[in-house]
Amino acid sequence: MIRKITNIIFGIVLIANTIITNAQNKMGNIWVVGGRLALTAEFNGIARPTIQIKYDSLGAGFPYYFASSGSNICDSASGKLLFMSNAMKIWDSTGTVIHNGDSLQPFNAYTHNNPALLGQTQGSLILPKGMNGQYYVFVPTVSDTTYNIYWTGASGLPKAPFDMLYVNVVDMQANGGLGSVIVKNKKLLHDTELIKVGMQACKHANGRDWWLVKQGGYYKNEFIKYLVTKDSIYGPYTQTFAEPALEYFDLNGQIAFSPDGKKFASAISKNRQFFLADFDRCSGEFSNPQVKYVPLDSTTIPNPLPQYIIDSGMNGVCFSPNGNYLYITRRYNIYQYEYGESDSSLAWVRIQHGPDTTYNKFQYYGHLYRGPDDRIYIGNEGGTAKQFSVLDYPNSKGLACGFCRKCFRLDTSAYFGITAPPNMPDYTLGADMSKVCWPLSSQQYEVDNEQVVVWPNPTAGKLYIKYEIASQSLANTKKELYNSVGQLVLSTKENEIDVSGLVSGVYYLRCGVNTKKVIVE
Repeated sequence: MIRKITNIIFGIVLIANTIITNAQNKMGNIWVVGGRLALTAEFNGIARPTIQIKYDSLGAGFPYYFASSGSNICDSASGKLLFMSNAMKIWDSTGTVIHNGDSLQPFNAYTHNNPALLGQTQGSLILPKGMNGQYYVFVPTVSDTTYNIYWTGASGLPKAPFDMLYVNVVDMQANGGLGSVIVKNKKLLHDTELIKVGMQACKHANGRDWWLVKQGGYYKNEFIKYLVTKDSIYGPYTQTFAEPALEYFDLNGQIAFSPDGKKFASAISKNRQFFLADFDRCSGEFSNPQVKYVPLDSTTIPNPLPQYIIDSGMNGVCFSPNGNYLYITRRYNIYQYEYGESDSSLAWVRIQHGPDTTYNKFQYYGHLYRGPDDRIYIGNEGGTAKQFSVLDYPNSKGLACGFCRKCFRLDTSAYFGITAPPNMPDYTLGADMSKVCWPLSSQQYEVDNEQVVVWPNPTAGKLYIKYEIASQSLANTKKELYNSVGQLVLSTKENEIDVSGLVSGVYYLRCGVNTKKVIVE
C-alpha cells in the first residue's frame, strides 16, 4: 500500500512538473525563415513577431536557404536560438555550419540542387532528447540507388519516392556551447517507399516523450510512427488506411495535430480528399478515420488566357488554436472547415479566393503553422516573396478569422525571399491528465521494485521471476509483459516466461503492483 501511494504521489509530482516546464517552454519562440538572407521572427506576447535580418550569405560565403524543409529550435528556458536545419545542413547560432553538420543527405539528393536545398514540406524536424542538452534531428531522404532508378527517369515511371528516414543527434554542450552532431545519418528506416512530404510529431500523453509520424508510400494512406524517448527510438509502428489513396504528386502537402494532440489531419498535394482522425497520445493509434472532400473551386484560376486550369490540389493544413476549425490551403484558395458541424454547407467557408498580390508576383498559398501568438501563418509555395499572409483571429468562424494580406513582413530593399514557417511540433503541449497510460503515464517503471527479482536480464530466451523475500510467492500472481508503447504482449501466472519470440527491445513486466524493466535481446 505504501508503494502504491508513493507511485501515485510520484505521478502527481511528475504531471505538476510537466505542466510547469511546458508553460515556460520557449523552444518555438524564434522562427528562422528566408533564402539567401536568413531572417528571424521573435514572438513576444500577442503582437506579431519582430522580424530582422539575422544572417547574411555574403559574409558567410554561402547562401542560406530555409525553405519548406526548414526547422529550428530554441533553448526552452531563455528562448535563445540554438540551431537550425534545412534538411541538408545544420547551422549553429552564429550562422556557421555546426561541427559535423554538413551533408545530411546521400550524395545524389545532396547535389540534386545547387546550393544544397530540399524544397519538400516538413523535410526536417527537431525534438529534444530529454533535458540533457541533446536534440534529435529527423530527415527523410532518398538513397542513391532509388534516386538512380526513379529520380533520373530510368524506370520510365513518373514517381520519385523517398525511401529512408535518418536521425541525427546534436549535443549543444559540445564545441564550446555551439554544438556538434555526435550521431550522423543513422538509418531509422530504409528500403521503404515514402511520400516526400508530411512529417510531424506530437507529445506523448505523459508530457515527456514524443510520437513521430511520417506519411508512408503511394496507392494507400499509410502512417509510420516512432515513439521517441530520451534514451531510445522505438518503432516503426505502421497504420494503413485505404483512403485517400495517394498518387505520385507529392511535392506539396502537410500533416498536422490539433493543439491538444487528440486530432490529426493529412492533406497531400493533388488530391481533393483530406484525412481526419482521432489520435491516442498513449498508444499512438489513429481511430475514427474520416475522408473529406474539399470543395472544388468551379472557377478557373486567375492566370492569363487561356483560363482552363481548376485549382484542385492541396498545399497545407492546420488546426485553429481552439481546435474547432481546420484550415486548408490550395494554390489559389484558403478554406476553413468546422469539423463539428454536420451540415457541410455550413461547415465550409472559403476565406480567400485568388492571389494576395498581383498575379505576376503571387507565389501561391503554401503550408500553414500556428504561431506562439495564436495566429496562423500562411507560407508561400514559391520562394521569391518577401512576406506571408496571416490569419489574425483563426478561432473565429468564417471571414471573422481575419485574413491579413502580407502582414508577416520586413520592408527592406535587401534581396531575399521567404517560403514557409519552420516545421515545428507544439513544444508547449503538456501531459494529458485525462489519460492513464501504463507504463508511460508515470515513472513507476523507473522505481523498479526491489521486491521482485527477474533473471537473466537482458535475455534472448527465458525469464525467471521470484520474490526477494523467501516466504512470499508469486505463484498465483498475474504477470503481464508490456512493450515500450504500453501494449500488452503476453499474460501468465507462471514464474517462467519464454520471450524468444519477441522483437528485441525494452519491455515492462508487471507483477501485481510491482514493475520491472526487462530487456529482450
